[in-house]
Amino acid sequence: MRSSVRYMLSVIFLASVAVAATGCNHDTLGSGTQALNMTYRPSPSGAGRWDRASFTINRIQALPTDPEAAAIFGTERLLFRFSTFTSDLTQTQDVPFANIALSTGTYRITLIEFTPPTLVDTNVSPTPVTCLDGVDVLSSQSAPGIPSSFVFSNPAGMTFTVLPGQTTLSLTVNVPGLIAGYESSFTCQDVCAPPKKSPCVTAFNQATFEAALLANVTFE
Repeated sequence: MRSSVRYMLSVIFLASVAVAATGCNHDTLGSGTQALNMTYRPSPSGAGRWDRASFTINRIQALPTDPEAAAIFGTERLLFRFSTFTSDLTQTQDVPFANIALSTGTYRITLIEFTPPTLVDTNVSPTPVTCLDGVDVLSSQSAPGIPSSFVFSNPAGMTFTVLPGQTTLSLTVNVPGLIAGYESSFTCQDVCAPPKKSPCVTAFNQATFEAALLANVTFE
């Protein structure tokens, strides 16, 4: 019950701030408050060989791009959801994510946080073409040095615009691109030390995957 009350208060707060911001009369923040259904959108979809694939969105925060409109929020930030959201990367349809009320205008993401994806192949090929094709699981436990979450503050270029009459705001994920970026972040070894004699991953490049995250997640 507490989280539900906090969520409703958040929506009311955001709506009231958005209405107040229209008094600034700037092009980047127009009049009128839009009730938006926020969705997770896999576009394009396709998890490849992975039977189970997911990653969790912990937090998303935003502010108007217009400095005067942003100043109305003070130390507050638009928080899209109080609880985490786990996206199924094998999904092909849009999935509801949250509901929010915003004034028309342009916004920038001030903070976004993800957990490492978990990819599972329950039927690994006995004759893998590449070393990584022989690995059945990629997760936060697959190699040393993988952080528990990836946090981006004020990521460059991550913005969205709310237009008059708009009813949906989508967090769009290029699933094949994201998965390919995750796979390329691992170093793979064809034969691991006994008792395991099959391929395994031995290292993780955090910078490579962070670049893939920012390149394959957008707001529309």
